[in-house]
Amino acid sequence: MEIYWDRAFVAATASASPVTVTTLRPVAADLHYRGFSRMYRKGGRYGPQWYDYGDVSRERAWAPIVGSFTRYGDVLPLVDSVDDRYVIFGPGDEVALEFDSAAAPLLPPGWTRDFLIYTDAWLKDADLNTLAGGTVEPLPFHRMSRYPYGADEAFPTDALHRRFVETYNTRRVERESYNR
Repeated sequence: MEIYWDRAFVAATASASPVTVTTLRPVAADLHYRGFSRMYRKGGRYGPQWYDYGDVSRERAWAPIVGSFTRYGDVLPLVDSVDDRYVIFGPGDEVALEFDSAAAPLLPPGWTRDFLIYTDAWLKDADLNTLAGGTVEPLPFHRMSRYPYGADEAFPTDALHRRFVETYNTRRVERESYNR
C-alpha cells in the first residue's frame, strides 16, 4: 500500500467570518529524546487511536530504526526552510519548537486564534511491510523520481549537503545499541 499526502484540511463549519493568516517563524528548535505517549482508543475498542501527551514512558515501544539520525540539540537551521536538509528523528524523539508570541498581531475583540504547523517532510515507519522500513537510508530528497529510488539516483553530494550530513547526522543507532 502506498499513501501520498499532499495536503490535509479540516473545517468544522463553513463561515463567512474573516480569516487572517499570520506566519510565524520558529525562534528555537530542540531535538531530544522524550519517550512514548500512552496510546488509548477514543470511543471504545474500535475507536481511533489517541495519545495522552502527559502520560509518557521512556521505555522503547518499538524496535529501533537503524542508521544515522540527527544529533540531539539545536536543529533550528534544519526547520527554517524547505530544502533537502532536515531533522531525522526516530521512535521516542521529539522536536520542540518555540515561537515568539510578540510577533503575532493583537486579536480584534471577539476573535480567537488557532495554530497550524505547516511542514515539508517525509515519514518513514519501521513497519515490516515498508520497503527499507528498518533503516534511515536511503535519504529522501526533493528531486528524486520515486522512493526508494534506484541506483541511477542518489542523495545530493555537493558541499552544502555533505556539510549537513557531517554536521547533523552524527547519532548512530544500531539494533543492539538503541540509544537515547
